[in-house]
Amino acid sequence: MASLLLVHPLFLVEQEAEQAAASPYFPLGILYLAAAVRNAGHEVAVFDGTFEADRGAFDAALAATDPDLVGVSAVLPSRAAALDLAARARATGRPVVAGGPDPTAAPAAYLARDGKPGVDVVVHHEGEQTILALLCHLDAGRPLDATTLGCEQGVAFVRDGDVVVMPARPPIDDLDSLPTPARDLIDMDRYLDVWEEAAGYRSLTIATARGCPYGCEWCTDAVHGTGYRQRSPESVAAEMQELSQRYRIDRLRMIDDVDGIEREWLDEWARAASAADAEIPFEALNELSRTDIPLLDVRDSL
Repeated sequence: MASLLLVHPLFLVEQEAEQAAASPYFPLGILYLAAAVRNAGHEVAVFDGTFEADRGAFDAALAATDPDLVGVSAVLPSRAAALDLAARARATGRPVVAGGPDPTAAPAAYLARDGKPGVDVVVHHEGEQTILALLCHLDAGRPLDATTLGCEQGVAFVRDGDVVVMPARPPIDDLDSLPTPARDLIDMDRYLDVWEEAAGYRSLTIATARGCPYGCEWCTDAVHGTGYRQRSPESVAAEMQELSQRYRIDRLRMIDDVDGIEREWLDEWARAASAADAEIPFEALNELSRTDIPLLDVRDSL
């Protein structure tokens, strides 16, 4: 079966703002992809540039893993690094796909055309089902070209010099069906040590929901779309228990697109976490500015 190397192209040595924040960006999205790919029987590895000394480390990882497909995840601040690593991978003759928030919002900025370097395919919006479909094409001996990709949802590619953006793949409704992120594929101890040194506690990220129903203009091309979906409280509590036991964390950082929509879910989550002996204090990506929502009561109890 086709093998995959997933790439997190954010290098702390190149990002002064990230260094100052002392809270390295956790590549949870590609760890979800890695888990889905591994569950389907494919070999998968992750190159995480966060703590690497320079981009040359990617060349060594590429040679060591020898993947059939390279997938680069990107946000806007890492676009230049993502395109550079993609060019290095394409120079070895391997097909390269890009995904994540920035490629979803601006696929044309990533696709190779008119002599400009770039990637072969953009995977836009949620990637688990689409990346598995691309690997199936490779397993069947089909190249990732316009003929093959013209039958796939959730991709963008170049045909006759023009960028073609296929319709988004329907989002995954049952989030409990997803395997937990493959955190074992990156150096979690290094992340935890950095957090503990900077903040005095050990923290990891967790996702309890996908999507946001509000449709703010600046977020209309969000990876998870406007359809709000939430995991069951029990599945979140089980993951919390696993993280507590495996990594001895003191706190969780929630990275959902939006927080605190359903009070009933929050109450059930608190009860499930208590029943699983997994009551861990948590924080959101940003400081809460509202004080009129019941979330605060439940947050204090966890």
